[in-house]
Amino acid sequence: MITNNFAYHAPTDLDGVVAALSAASGPAVVLGGGTMLVPDMTHGRTVADVVVDLSRAGLSGITLDGGVVVAGATTTYAHVLADPRARELTPLLCRVAGGVTGGPQIRNKGTIGGSACYANPSSEVPAALVALGARLRLASAGGVREVAAEDFFTGAFATARRSDEVLAAIALPTPDGARPGYVKLKLAESSWPIATAACVPGPDGALRVALGAVAATPLLLTLDPPEAGAADPAWRAYVREVVAAVLTEPWSDVLADGEYRRRVAPVVAARAVADALQAEGES
Repeated sequence: MITNNFAYHAPTDLDGVVAALSAASGPAVVLGGGTMLVPDMTHGRTVADVVVDLSRAGLSGITLDGGVVVAGATTTYAHVLADPRARELTPLLCRVAGGVTGGPQIRNKGTIGGSACYANPSSEVPAALVALGARLRLASAGGVREVAAEDFFTGAFATARRSDEVLAAIALPTPDGARPGYVKLKLAESSWPIATAACVPGPDGALRVALGAVAATPLLLTLDPPEAGAADPAWRAYVREVVAAVLTEPWSDVLADGEYRRRVAPVVAARAVADALQAEGES
């Protein structure tokens, strides 16, 4: 149980959230869906003097703003799946949301922004945001700044968000018609992934691939498309070389050690590319 006393704030707009964080005199935490924060506080892994709850702040939903898809920080996985425009605007986010670890309970409570800010190396969301070229909008008393997803994740359970900032929204480039590829390797439906790979074909033909769960932070690869198909042994050897160059410190946890992740990462990356190419109609 949570044993320490803390001040609780549930502002009704973003300005109120920023004000509560700015006024905090001690450690403050931001409560999104609470699927990770509440257990951490219950078990004493996180202790805070101030809890700022985003549930009433109006930061949920998916909109199209000037050619940019904007997902509010408290948009849940279930919200993504229920939005009739999401499959067209954010197909990769839909695939992630539909298979997120934890089942219906997590889909209904867990938020895209909360997962990004918690920055669990094994979470599905961080690598997907990196593959999409997302930009995270951070608000504070000093204004709003945007951080590219590939710069946002700075280490295991660590991000570029300052203690006086709140993630307000995630901006995603408007899709250009190319369908993404997504592959996840896990031991069981209820377990965290051992490796994930998201592939987003670029307008220049290059493949933007982000690997998740294999290192402390998502790894971004730029791959040449396979001329002879994703099953070509020479192209797969090329993928292994590219992955080996960036995966210098593989992640280890109770599910798999780093050496196993090093071996499977190129396979998962190649499968994500094959998935994207099949979605585009490649035979």
